[in-house]
Amino acid sequence: MKHVSIVLLALSLCATISCRKDVAADGGKDKTVPRAALPQNAFNLWGTCNGHPYLISGSNGICVPVGNCSTDINAAQQNGGQNATGLQFYGCFKGGSSANSSASEQAVFVCDNVTQWNGNEMGFVKTLNDNVLKGYLQGGGQYIYQTISVNDNGYHTFKCQAKSNNTHQVDFYVDGTYKFTLTNNSGNYYNNWYYFVGTNHWYGGNNPTGQQIEMYNMTTF
Repeated sequence: MKHVSIVLLALSLCATISCRKDVAADGGKDKTVPRAALPQNAFNLWGTCNGHPYLISGSNGICVPVGNCSTDINAAQQNGGQNATGLQFYGCFKGGSSANSSASEQAVFVCDNVTQWNGNEMGFVKTLNDNVLKGYLQGGGQYIYQTISVNDNGYHTFKCQAKSNNTHQVDFYVDGTYKFTLTNNSGNYYNNWYYFVGTNHWYGGNNPTGQQIEMYNMTTF
């Protein structure tokens, strides 16, 4: 995710399933069945200042609040990994438009590099200066995105799925409805060793109280 690589590296805080093709209403895009949900203890929870992530009692969910220090990064990061072709979770991005710039954002994604944070990533990101949720790809020095919604803080099922016949492409879905396909010819997304991450970072603005990610039933394919 953009901005994560430099800050997280500097702070030094962080230590297959087969696919089949169906011809369907979405034009024959890759279909997969998610694995069992990742348990809460599959994630390390950490933060740099305040707004620390916490387990949501009575569920397998995790909340990652937005802190309000001048530079505040919080994350729930999978402590292992797995070969995967996509992610799915139920939850929300409770964001806003009070940040000073799009550098402040929330994201849920899978990534294949949790050391330099400069590898292949696919997932969902909300910028907190305009409350816009996007699907995005990162890889090979490129960052590709497309808007999904604006001012939507509701609960949905979010899914992104790499394509087996073009490893540079990823399909995005919300509540089971196909939204779009993103292409990054500098990245490769199918069957990498991925870590599931939910994170946000805040670089200043008006009070972000109440802004947070909630993730439930976090799964990979």
